[in-house]
Amino acid sequence: MPPLIEYRAFLNTDPPLIVDLWSRLRPVEGLVSSIDEETLEKHILSKIYFDRHGFFVATEHDRIIGFAHAGFAPNDGLSDLDKSCGVVSQLRIEPRENHHAIEQHLLSLVVEYLRAEGAQTITAGCKFPYSPFYLGLYGGSRHPGTLDTDTDTIQAFIKFGFTVCDQVTIMERLLDGFKTISDRQQMSVRRSYLINASTYPIEQSWWESCTLGIADRERFTVIGKRSKLVCGAVSYWDLKPQSLAHSHPSRGLYGLNTDPQFRRSGLATYLVGESLKHLAASGIHRVEAQTRISDEASLKLFKKLGFQQVASSKLMKLK
Repeated sequence: MPPLIEYRAFLNTDPPLIVDLWSRLRPVEGLVSSIDEETLEKHILSKIYFDRHGFFVATEHDRIIGFAHAGFAPNDGLSDLDKSCGVVSQLRIEPRENHHAIEQHLLSLVVEYLRAEGAQTITAGCKFPYSPFYLGLYGGSRHPGTLDTDTDTIQAFIKFGFTVCDQVTIMERLLDGFKTISDRQQMSVRRSYLINASTYPIEQSWWESCTLGIADRERFTVIGKRSKLVCGAVSYWDLKPQSLAHSHPSRGLYGLNTDPQFRRSGLATYLVGESLKHLAASGIHRVEAQTRISDEASLKLFKKLGFQQVASSKLMKLK
């Protein structure tokens, strides 16, 4: 008789069992290879909205062999959860012959939980900023949905009924020898604007505090010399523990925005370029950025500044 597999919600005694399972997972590029209980607590269990009833585990002989974790996106104001938008934050099963059946059962449990809590839409994998958990443990600088290299997880979602709704390009820029763009447009921008750098900036929202408040961050704003008004901003965060996979300090770019009236003026190029120059001077070796492939403006900007694609991912929703 095959061993009996049981399913239940997360228990307070489970952290060491989750750590043990994590060490047995199939290697996936973009997934931190090992964690400890402190990391688990910091990135998942300590979140004020963590609900053990949305974290389901599969056990065999009192050993956890897989888990699926549900969460919710923030509201439009980034001031609270929006329970109408559910997220399957993570799905992980140890390598075994019957892993497909376990994946489908765990997915049915998290979807049932999300529906019961009011979810009208459900996404597979997190997409920053709609990433309540695992930022820093999966996906690099921002949660990109489900990485294309994570083939087993993608197939599990598709089999359950999720469909691809968009794709994300993951890009990086090595900062050794970085130089800002110097053309006529950029020279004009430099005469009219200046950059203000802020280390350990105050979080801009409740959601940023929940997801990135634990990380070292820098924020750069671009300010009109005459108007003294902030016209745009970009932020970076320390990619630990993801950066441990690299031998030099790394940063993840997020929160890039400029005032709509300044679009196509070269202001975003100036802002990101000057911020990269500042990071390079402070010893940062690598910066990662992510954008949807449908965002042609961002893709053009990053390529112009020397970013190169290193990975891709899928955004998926339940039918």
